[in-house]
Amino acid sequence: MTTNPQLLVLAACAQVLLTIVVLLVLGARRNTAFKAGEHGKDALLNDRAWPPYVLQVSNNYKNQFEIPVLFFAAVATTLAIQATTMVFVWLAWGFVAARIVHSICHCGSNKLPVRFISFFASVIALTVMWALLATHALSTGTT
Repeated sequence: MTTNPQLLVLAACAQVLLTIVVLLVLGARRNTAFKAGEHGKDALLNDRAWPPYVLQVSNNYKNQFEIPVLFFAAVATTLAIQATTMVFVWLAWGFVAARIVHSICHCGSNKLPVRFISFFASVIALTVMWALLATHALSTGTT
């Protein structure tokens, strides 16, 4: 049973928005550190030249191009084979919600238990999404 693919596209848009927000926060923190002289002389070439509060956001921004890449591939594949289901949409939004929590924690308090649980939840959602895609492909012959 398929559902409205726009709901899936909106989840992908929310993940893109999260990445852009993290980038803007990174820019603001770098600007603050730069104005306060809290950066090393090779800050443009070396991330480690920034203070920890900048590195947290920098690391989170880099994270947005790791696991989320597999999310975007799953979304694109699902749309391409017209296999969008409500379960898939809920998993996609669950993935995005977990990534938002992960980013808030990573850029803020950086409490490892919360960060790990939110990261793990996003990986579980993504794994189930890919399992559903594989099941669909095997059951319909769609590749």
